[in-house]
Amino acid sequence: MKFEDLLMQPTEEKQKRAHLEEEVDKLEGELDRELKLNKILQCALQGPVQSCPCLSPVLPLQVQGLLAELAAVEEEITLLERKVDELKLSLYRERQQTQLGEGLQLLELQPQLSKEKRKHLLGREAERMEFRKFGSPTRLQSYSDYRNHRTSKERREFLRSSKDIRSMSLTMSNGYITESSRSLENSLLEEEISSEKPNVLSEELIKCLIGIYIKLNQDTLGFDDSISSYGPYKNFIQITSNSLATNCISECYTAMKKLRFLMHKLCNVDLTFLTYQQKLAFWINIYNASIMHAYLQHGLPSTHEKLLTLMNKAAINVGGIVLNALAIEHFILRHPSDSVHSPTDEKETLVRHAYGLKYPEPNVTFALCRGSWSSPALRVYTGDEVVNELWRARQEYLEASVGVTSKKKIMVPKLLQWHMRDFADDMESLLEWIYSQLPQSASVKGLVGECLKSETKFPVTKKVEIQPYASEFRYLVPM
Repeated sequence: MKFEDLLMQPTEEKQKRAHLEEEVDKLEGELDRELKLNKILQCALQGPVQSCPCLSPVLPLQVQGLLAELAAVEEEITLLERKVDELKLSLYRERQQTQLGEGLQLLELQPQLSKEKRKHLLGREAERMEFRKFGSPTRLQSYSDYRNHRTSKERREFLRSSKDIRSMSLTMSNGYITESSRSLENSLLEEEISSEKPNVLSEELIKCLIGIYIKLNQDTLGFDDSISSYGPYKNFIQITSNSLATNCISECYTAMKKLRFLMHKLCNVDLTFLTYQQKLAFWINIYNASIMHAYLQHGLPSTHEKLLTLMNKAAINVGGIVLNALAIEHFILRHPSDSVHSPTDEKETLVRHAYGLKYPEPNVTFALCRGSWSSPALRVYTGDEVVNELWRARQEYLEASVGVTSKKKIMVPKLLQWHMRDFADDMESLLEWIYSQLPQSASVKGLVGECLKSETKFPVTKKVEIQPYASEFRYLVPM
């Protein structure tokens, strides 16, 4: 071989290497575009197109056109569904007015009756209407049987007000759901209050409860050195069992009075015409409010089992139907397959038909706050910005709860392991998802990336350490 050939050989190898590296970069870029395209198409298949992330530059023009057409069709379907609901509501109100007229005619024929007697007759007429509505499901043979059935039910005052709703007519055996009936007077009251926007009401309810907890919190600083790593939550106040002075509840008289007023208005809300985003924000707020209210009613649980018991007691009346926190989470906010109950369960079917969301939103995992140490921070969610608010809640929760140990193991919170199927197929893909969702500014992102890229003879799952769920009481509330 000539001396000149020996000099040329390293140069050719460098050129080949550079060419190969260029090809690898090109293929990686194509793979990244394909993954993004797959993500947005999966999003379009699983939920409404309007809620898909904005990745239009990645999509081919033909696909963009198809998604635009699909969004238009979805909007048209939503409008048609609203019109159908309006017609149903009009029909219902027309029937109600007709039945009310019948009751008033009865009173006109007896003008000499006292106020008490007139009210009694109105109540009897309301019960007859209720019997016609619910007589078949309860399998009662006659109106007199129905009256005996109602009077034998245990009555519980949920709201201390002169216009509390009537006792529940249909009580589910497992304590998840009770369906309330209303008298004619309460029906008229509902017409008066139904103009209240449900989302505004749910936001005011959460704000009122946050104000009560902050007033009862004796730790004005909110944080100590033990949680200095919670950078994303630096603008939140921490409330723990040690700082919460429940014996000072009497000092919150004005706020508690407002709380009862808001809870009473909640009994009469109409969710019929809310959009998907508005329902999503509403039910997240109601879930969090039900648990916050339960703590004030029943005290702080000392164990995880008692926390679950508290969630079963955390009941709230929404539009005449009483639901507890577990029913709201599993029957309304989460997908049926995530529920531990049978999808054909009658009570679940009833709630899903009345209030359920058409599309599940996995990011509620980062919004549902049980008031425990392992729960996400508490926020007020709005109908207009709920998608962005959930996105921010997800980023901040991941940054605050994911870490790397000295043994180069990635710490994954138990909450993510419970709901892993909402975000990934297995633990390996979950770790990759976590890395992709961590903000670029988070220092933990680089550490997680190093763990994923490091060569080892063990599988990636061996690099994981699951953090146990800490049920000890704690709220992180916005200042």
